[in-house]
Amino acid sequence: MSFVYQNYFYIVVAAIIIYCFIVNREENKFFSFVERFWFKKRSFVSHISKICFLVGFSLLALSLLDLRGPEERIKAQVPSKRTIVLMDTSASMLAEDVRPSRLEKAVLLAKHFARKAVGHQISVIVFSETQMKIVPFTSDLDLIDSRLESIRGLKNHYASSALSLALQEAIQSLKDSGEDPRGNIVVLTDGEETSAGVDLKIPEGVYVAFVGIGTQNGGRIPLDDKRGMRYGHKKYQGKDVITKLNLDFFKEITSKNPQTKFWQADTYALPSEEIVAFFEAEFVKGVENQDMVIRPVFMQWLVIPGILLLVTSYLLKMVKVFALVTLILVSPTWANEDKEQKSVPEHIVRGLEELRKGHLSKSEKIGLAYELQKNEFHKEALKLYQEELDHLSPEQRFNYGTSLFSNKKLSEGFSEYKRLLEDENVSKELKEKIAQNALLFLRQSEQDKEDQKKKEQDKKESNDQGDQGQGGQSDQQSSNNQNSQNNQEGQQDPNKDQDGDENKDNKQDNKEEDQKDGDEKDKEKDAERSNEDRPNLPPKKLPAKLKQLMSDDRKLQMEMIERGTKDMNKRKSNSSKDW
Repeated sequence: MSFVYQNYFYIVVAAIIIYCFIVNREENKFFSFVERFWFKKRSFVSHISKICFLVGFSLLALSLLDLRGPEERIKAQVPSKRTIVLMDTSASMLAEDVRPSRLEKAVLLAKHFARKAVGHQISVIVFSETQMKIVPFTSDLDLIDSRLESIRGLKNHYASSALSLALQEAIQSLKDSGEDPRGNIVVLTDGEETSAGVDLKIPEGVYVAFVGIGTQNGGRIPLDDKRGMRYGHKKYQGKDVITKLNLDFFKEITSKNPQTKFWQADTYALPSEEIVAFFEAEFVKGVENQDMVIRPVFMQWLVIPGILLLVTSYLLKMVKVFALVTLILVSPTWANEDKEQKSVPEHIVRGLEELRKGHLSKSEKIGLAYELQKNEFHKEALKLYQEELDHLSPEQRFNYGTSLFSNKKLSEGFSEYKRLLEDENVSKELKEKIAQNALLFLRQSEQDKEDQKKKEQDKKESNDQGDQGQGGQSDQQSSNNQNSQNNQEGQQDPNKDQDGDENKDNKQDNKEEDQKDGDEKDKEKDAERSNEDRPNLPPKKLPAKLKQLMSDDRKLQMEMIERGTKDMNKRKSNSSKDW
């Protein structure tokens, strides 16, 4: 085993050592400070957490070097998904029997096929008398589109078609390092071969889709200048040239080669999906077992332990925090359970049982009421006091008044205290206790009222904040209320002069204008919200500089193709066909 990026091994190790040294030094400083001022020594768990963190970080850093095993030789299925688009750019492709023209239809078909052939490496070759590869094998659709656009403006008025020779060259280009050719070819042509052809046989492993562009009735070949102005049609021996789709060529070549298929493309036909399906059906035949040399990846041996150690370090460091959060979440539940399950003393239980049986005397009932009140069972105590209200002594009546206050019956409690204060048989000490208790409960009641007001005020403020979106309606209602008050004042005081009425009208007009302004602002806010909800438009596909480079590339490709055609025409005789 070794690392793929072995050259960086010592750099990574040095970085790991420096990082571990800095972390260890800073942590020692921190915990020495804690021990000096807070007298808290570092725990054993903290030491383990630090070690886990440093080791885990080191393993993840080493995994970046890509740990691999020794080389192994395996057999794997290697598919051949390379496709050549072979385009005819001879003069006959300028005919307009297929709209807008045969050449532009071929460009459209090539673009459409490139988008449908997902997973294919596509190359584009144009041919007339000669062949030129304008796109190497690639899956970059932008490059393919840009180079195909350079063909639209071709004006090969005197270029003949060497179809068989171009197809043979395309088959040869599918060979890799002397092996048999393997791949796919899409031929976009009208099949009218005016140059001397060769006897062509398509080898096994190569699948060819012929797309015939044109009609059997044919059409004339237009002659346009560089500005696009038409100055006539191509002639041969004084007559207009009529170019037709050569069905005989396609029938002959598909009958001799079973791995070929033919489609005819008129103005509206786009057989791209059918061509891709034809290649996919034959694709299984093009898959073969080949020996490959690989190095198995063992990076997981470093990544998985590193991640586990980092997670362990984090959990050990945060164990106290987790325990505290758990305690905070669980403790309210315990408190509520304790409160709900408040225990009742045994002597009170026995007294209640005797009360139920009817064995308690009046004095015993009053004593039980006192015990209930003492243990904060205020409702039960109050009921017992009220049953024996006529037999209570001043001290017991004092307890009864306190029970009334505990049950939040303030007016009755103060009335009871008042009667005790007015009673001459009540001792002075008891009256002082009564006065102190009355003052205490009075303060408590006032505090409760203030707390209640604060709660109501907070609730009102929260409701006001929630109703901000309805501010326009409330303003409108307030303005209507103001107008109604003004009308009432006008009815109550009929002696006001006309100036006052005019002032009212002006105020109403101003309020109506303010209301309109508020409605316009609400509309603007709604428009902004709708704009925010709209999905962002996709960015432009290509930047301006790249578009300019593609435009220059198209012009250069066009010039090279036309120049090659002109050089070939110089070497041809005047009697030979040139379309």
